[in-house]
Amino acid sequence: MQTVLTAQYSGTSSHRCLASQPTLSRGQPSALPHMSSQPGFDCRQSTDENSLCKFVDDTYLIIAASNEASRHAELVNIHVWVEQNNLRLNSNKSCDVIFTDSRRRRRHVAEPAPLPEITRSRILKMLGVDIASDFSVLRHVQRLVSASKQTIYALHVLRSHGLSNAAVQHVYWVTVVARLTYTASVWYSLIKACDCQRMDSMINRARRYRYCALDLPSFDELLNHVLHALLPPPSIALQYYNLRECSHSLQLPEHSAHLSDSNFITHMLYKNIY
Repeated sequence: MQTVLTAQYSGTSSHRCLASQPTLSRGQPSALPHMSSQPGFDCRQSTDENSLCKFVDDTYLIIAASNEASRHAELVNIHVWVEQNNLRLNSNKSCDVIFTDSRRRRRHVAEPAPLPEITRSRILKMLGVDIASDFSVLRHVQRLVSASKQTIYALHVLRSHGLSNAAVQHVYWVTVVARLTYTASVWYSLIKACDCQRMDSMINRARRYRYCALDLPSFDELLNHVLHALLPPPSIALQYYNLRECSHSLQLPEHSAHLSDSNFITHMLYKNIY
């Protein structure tokens, strides 16, 4: 079990997660860089077993289920830091989320009482990604599909008013594709096969009506790392022979020169190979 508390200065917890946000009188900043390691942010968790992750306008306090008793102390610690820095903890925009893994069998445990002035929620929106208390991202996928359909309709209107196909495809890339791949490496492992099919179906429809390039890859391929194209093909020997386990299933590059041996890809392929 895990709980998350979130607010307009935010904090989170690892089996219990709390998020909150302090608001400045001049308005909240809109940038998203991680700030927990920067010298300007001196707020620390009161218990070493907990984790405090700070972004410009969000803070997440992660508390494990085994350390649930520290919730109130952590909340008091955040209140003290907020007051010392002339900020205000907006409890109306803070929430408390209990995360549980629905795939594991577990005995029924009563949920802890809600924190004072903090709303308990079943969904946490973290940097634009909706994550449910059972680690489902179905709501996020539905929002992506809906927003992408709206963009496609807007592109249809623009093309009917004379926008060229090249410009339409460029707009599709910088809007729809950018939206689909935003932080996808984090939440992609939480989606189901049917959700991935919905993404591919939407891309196929855009490809069929020339809203995107015909060679636009599938949703899975869009998430490949930028260095993926530099990797060698899969090993043929491993496909036909029962060999010992290796750290990867790719072919090893041939030795051609000392310079190629110093290549980063070559180093990673031979790392822990024996």
